Amino acid sequence: MNESKQMIIEVKNLHKSFGDLQVLKGVDLNVYQGDVIAVIGPSGCGKSTFLRCLNLLEEPTAGEIILEGEYVFKNDRSSLAAEIKELKKCKPRDEQRLAELKKTYARIKKEELAIRKKINKGLNAHRRKIGMVFQQFNLFPNLTVMQNITLAPVRLKICTKKQAEEKALALLEKIGLADKAYVYPSTLSGGQKQRIAIVRALAMEPDIMLFDEPTSALDPEMVGEVLKVMVDLAKEGMTMVVVTHEMGFAKEVANRVIFMDEGKIQEENSPQLFFGNPQNARLKDFLAKVL
Repeated sequence: MNESKQMIIEVKNLHKSFGDLQVLKGVDLNVYQGDVIAVIGPSGCGKSTFLRCLNLLEEPTAGEIILEGEYVFKNDRSSLAAEIKELKKCKPRDEQRLAELKKTYARIKKEELAIRKKINKGLNAHRRKIGMVFQQFNLFPNLTVMQNITLAPVRLKICTKKQAEEKALALLEKIGLADKAYVYPSTLSGGQKQRIAIVRALAMEPDIMLFDEPTSALDPEMVGEVLKVMVDLAKEGMTMVVVTHEMGFAKEVANRVIFMDEGKIQEENSPQLFFGNPQNARLKDFLAKVL
């Protein structure tokens, strides 16, 4: 899919565990420029954790994340370490195999430590390329709307305060909230707060936007105003990965829809085939309940 377009993010065999709890169990995904990918699935299946791993709010346990050709995460040692651990328990032990695995592990560790050093140097630059919008807005209550939007671009020296304010006003004008530039978040409705949160992320000029159930905390009448901003972004060509329960958005706006369950991508397809001819039994059951 979209092979002619630039790949923005490449995810390979991504795993994430919290202690003994395995949340992601080997996720593979390619995101191309201009993609609008809707991610759906039951609660607790790993959707939000997956998004948080993409911009390293959560550090994955194993796998690879490549952003525009540069590693942002790489750890292929976990499975090797597990194999070495199991082999050590065996009686009699296959000493030759154990020695080979240890040698491979040492080589990969050295390579990955060199990559990690490079990643750490460029981490803030990588994060700037990935905007994220959360369920709960996360606006700073003690700052005005303008201050919320301009804080990061100015602090990270992306632009001057004057440039940041001009850009913020232009973005607020675009979403119909220019008159709210100097008020505090407590005076805004939920829909307005979420639109401001989107603008705050856009002010960093990201290459990709991640949305984690952006309408789930909103009253029903406010959902439409947030979805409209997202639809407009999609029309402008913004690359987006959206975890959502809004099936209408997935059907009408996304060019790819993904079904996650039990920490894996169980099915991926165009909206027409995904909703019209689902193949996975668990997806069929899920769609029967939500549609």
